[in-house]
Amino acid sequence: MTIEKNAYLKALENKVVYDKTFRMLETNEDALWTRFFRQSNIEVDGRAVRFLLTWPKNGPDWKPDLSIHKGNDFKREVNAIPFHLPRLLDTVEYEITNEERFEEALESETAVKDFTKTLLEQTAENIELRLEEKIPQLICSDDNFIKWNDTTKKGNLKEMEDTFWEDPIQILKELFDGSSALKKRSKEFNKGYQKDPDDKTKGYEPMETKIRSYKRMICLLDSSVKNTIDIGGYKENVNFQALDLEKRFGSENIMEDTLPNGYGMLVFDERCLQLYRRRKNNKGFRFKEEPENGNQWFFLNPVIHGGFITAFNVLAWKKKP
Repeated sequence: MTIEKNAYLKALENKVVYDKTFRMLETNEDALWTRFFRQSNIEVDGRAVRFLLTWPKNGPDWKPDLSIHKGNDFKREVNAIPFHLPRLLDTVEYEITNEERFEEALESETAVKDFTKTLLEQTAENIELRLEEKIPQLICSDDNFIKWNDTTKKGNLKEMEDTFWEDPIQILKELFDGSSALKKRSKEFNKGYQKDPDDKTKGYEPMETKIRSYKRMICLLDSSVKNTIDIGGYKENVNFQALDLEKRFGSENIMEDTLPNGYGMLVFDERCLQLYRRRKNNKGFRFKEEPENGNQWFFLNPVIHGGFITAFNVLAWKKKP
């Protein structure tokens, strides 16, 4: 049964197709960052997107009114600290096919399903490539951390000499010692939250928190550091079984990427990275035919917000300048 072209294009415009593209992205086991898309604790206010860090109030203090408006003033009655999630991605992704292939795709339900699946897969892959470029820059920023002070022994960003990065045992020791420290309740391993969400000059307030399990930690390694660890065990004939990162954190929580700005490795609370996808104009794919040559163009506008939440515990190590 031939599928009517205009009806199919109308179906592609539906917001459901936009959602399906992201579901395909989120279920891709090879995609690095899609597990950090969130549904809860996200506030959308016009163009602004915020992550709300919440904590409980005492039972007797509970009130049914979430907020109170008095004139132009707004006061939230629940315990919540907002973290702005800037726009990471707002691009127009496009796929192209020629007129003959598109006509073949409309010849049967099976063919049109295969065509749609390929269209969504290729678009989802493009989105993932954009995220792979954006997110390491988002995480590996000195603004997210407090530089380690050798005198006070405080801070969560350490700068290490070149000799450190050549020694797999020293690297592993830092990762194991650091992750052990992150399990203990402390204010020393996070920058905290802004005292005034709209004014960074007011400074930050560290939050007393911990990561309750190693399996709730993300161990993010630069590829060169990961290779040093992997090769080092063979070179020194060391039994690395007792120092197995996968056993400590879980294989799914060991992430490898090319890290920018001199960063070599991080261990952070899985809640630190917050991603949120938005529906822009509640639209799916738009279609345009190029009359000069019959090319069939399909456009999708993905919008993704994201931020690194500095109130959760994290330790980072970078190369000393």
